Amino acid sequence: MKAPIQVEALYVLIGRQFTWKDQCYTAIEILSHPPTLVAQNHQTAPHIQNDVHGRAHQMVGRDIISIPILNEEGSQLHPDFLLIHNWVNPDQTS
Repeated sequence: MKAPIQVEALYVLIGRQFTWKDQCYTAIEILSHPPTLVAQNHQTAPHIQNDVHGRAHQMVGRDIISIPILNEEGSQLHPDFLLIHNWVNPDQTS
């Protein structure tokens, strides 16, 4: 059964911003096995991570998420991937 999209065709989305579940993200990677979009959240602030003794240790970056591109059978786009909207090319935001 042929997949509904070639994952390699999605590489052009890397660096683009989008909205998913009312949060703003930037696509930072496309993984091919399993097909997954990796994105960084822009609305969560970096926070300080404590060491094992509870003392402030280091700044931890923004949340990173992975969104499956295809369903388990690889025959259709995953419902979570279909929730993505408002793709923006960062070159067009200014």
